[in-house]
Amino acid sequence: MMDYNRCVCQECGSHFATILDNDTDLLNEPCPKCGKKMLKLSGALSFSEVSSLFRGGG
Repeated sequence: MMDYNRCVCQECGSHFATILDNDTDLLNEPCPKCGKKMLKLSGALSFSEVSSLFRGGG
């Protein structure tokens, strides 16, 4: 199973899930909401959080 991390945009404050595991790589990615390249890791997602990402929908 792939590990997911939580990240936050330091510009707009939005939270996202990512498979990236270091801030250096993450700083090259634009925020999906505001487009700024100011994302920072804020911890690993728990198993229940990851499960909720893929539940329902369709």
